[in-house]
Amino acid sequence: MAAVAYAQPPEFASAKAAVAALFPQQTFVEWTSTTGDWNGDGVQDLALLLNEVNGPSDAPMEIRLVVLTGTPGGQYTLLSASASYCKAQKFFNLEAKGSSLFVTAVDKAEGDVSATTALQFRFSPQRGDFELIGKENLWEVQGKEYGRTSVNYLAGKLTLYERVKGRVKVNKEKRFEAPRLARLNGFDCNSYDDGVSN
Repeated sequence: MAAVAYAQPPEFASAKAAVAALFPQQTFVEWTSTTGDWNGDGVQDLALLLNEVNGPSDAPMEIRLVVLTGTPGGQYTLLSASASYCKAQKFFNLEAKGSSLFVTAVDKAEGDVSATTALQFRFSPQRGDFELIGKENLWEVQGKEYGRTSVNYLAGKLTLYERVKGRVKVNKEKRFEAPRLARLNGFDCNSYDDGVSN
C-alpha cells in the first residue's frame, strides 16, 4: 500500500515574513495584535489585525485579520486569514480568552460617547479554523443613553438590553434561523449575512 504524502504548511521565521508571503502584491502593517494558544498545543499563537498601506488611492483601505500558529521552534505557520475584515472608525482591540478570539472595533470614543462592535471567533479543531459564534454592539452616552445588542450564532438568539435606574437588564429576546457558522478563513465583513434581520 502506497503512503499518502501531505504537504506541510510553510514555516516562517517571523510574523512579518508570514504576512509578506501571504500578501505578495500588497503592503500591510500591523494595527494591533495579541497572543493566545487557540489550538491548545501549548505553543503561543499570534493574531494580527493588518491595514494596507500604499494601496490604490481610488480604493478603500483594506483590513485583514490573520492568525498565525506558533511552532515549538519559534516559527509561524498560517492558521487562518480573513478576506475583507470589518472597518473601525477609531481603533481595534484584540483579546484572547481560552479558545476564543474577541475582535472589538471602536467606532466612537470621544468624551462621554462610546460605540463598539465586538465579534467572537472560537477555534474549532474539527474544522481547523475559527468560527464566528457571537457579536455584540454597544453604544453609550454616559448618564443619558445606553444600547446593547448581543447575537449568539450558536443558539440563534438576539438579545436587546436596556439600562433602567443604573442597572442593565434584558429588554427583549428574539430567535432567528442562524446560518451555518462563518469561518474566519475568507471571512468578508462586507458580504456576510448573519440572518438576524431576516
